[in-house]
Amino acid sequence: MKLSSRAQQVPGSPTLAVTAKVAQMRAQGVDIIGFGAGEPDFETPSYIREAGKRGLDEGWTRYTPAGGLPAVKDAVIEHMQHHFQLSADAKQVMVSCGGKHVLYNALMCLCNEGDEVLLPAPYWVTYPVQIELAGGTPVIVPSTSENDFRVQIADLEAACTPNTKGIIINSPNNPTGAAYRKEDLQAIAEFAVARDLWVISDEIYARLTYSGYTSQFFATLSVDGQPMADRTLTVYGLSKTYAMTGWRIGIAVGPQELIAAMTRLQGQVTSNPAAVSQAAAVAALRQPDDFLREWLDAFDIRRRTMVERLNAMEGVRCNEPFGAFYAFPNFTDVLGRKAGDKVLENDWDLTNYLLDKAGVAIVPGTPFGAPGFARLSYASSMDSITEGLNRMESALKRLC
Repeated sequence: MKLSSRAQQVPGSPTLAVTAKVAQMRAQGVDIIGFGAGEPDFETPSYIREAGKRGLDEGWTRYTPAGGLPAVKDAVIEHMQHHFQLSADAKQVMVSCGGKHVLYNALMCLCNEGDEVLLPAPYWVTYPVQIELAGGTPVIVPSTSENDFRVQIADLEAACTPNTKGIIINSPNNPTGAAYRKEDLQAIAEFAVARDLWVISDEIYARLTYSGYTSQFFATLSVDGQPMADRTLTVYGLSKTYAMTGWRIGIAVGPQELIAAMTRLQGQVTSNPAAVSQAAAVAALRQPDDFLREWLDAFDIRRRTMVERLNAMEGVRCNEPFGAFYAFPNFTDVLGRKAGDKVLENDWDLTNYLLDKAGVAIVPGTPFGAPGFARLSYASSMDSITEGLNRMESALKRLC
């Protein structure tokens, strides 16, 4: 059988690969501390699980409209207005099988062959792959740790060509935890209007923020009286905030024409997200989420501990993350050192060394567009964080 060229070119997800390798090694009895997983270590709150169980008993087990049930859309509208001051109606909302599904639908509906999409780096590993699957060309626009990983307008301007059609913004960011200030977003909005670009704003980590930072939804901005909502698709979901990664509920809010096209596409590819998950989603979106304060306090302690410990290691530098649950340290001053006879030439070598010799799993920065860096998730217990960082520090000290 000869596979399509498209299928042959799709790489596996490096983050999922690390998670799978950790699971395999643990099943073989190897003691591994895993910092690779991009999901909370907390259980889905009990009131959400109970809503899912009630949904089963009440018959939420059949097909629903492709873009989600009216009850879910109504809950999304109320949630968006309450938490983010983003107004929408039901024709501007759809529900998909996770945020990744929302992004795929959107890019398939926005990209023509040869369209260029600006992608600030570091970026989530799936963005460039999905752009290419949709026939577009990702144009990487680097940012630097010195600028707190906030892309500069001059760099966006320099990357533009007549084929540039859109830009993807992710704040708070995976993998860096960086977050754009309102004035940064406003500058990007003005740039997008001047260049007549559509915008995908990935807000999946919007409620997981620290150090006084509050997320500003890109679609709530305006330029010369023109609402950015008219050209912005907001990507949202329940996986991160509500520890619902396995429930697969992603949310899109955007212009009516785009949402209608995405809904038609979804109807031909997957149909609706699971009905029982939609039942749980209504509870998640509508009921008080008092648990979140406790979760954020726990994440914040882990965040500060991890960043402090990383910055205390020789040759390691780490910016403060303001959102999500990732630290993104710079290991370039470690690279070039030797583990025995082996020179650690790049971040892949480093992550393999830490996994094999220290039993610590982290994700290399290269797949995120940032060679020399690595991503560590602090969505794990303090005991695991302490032990993993102890092992890492000891392993780095053994290099020469």
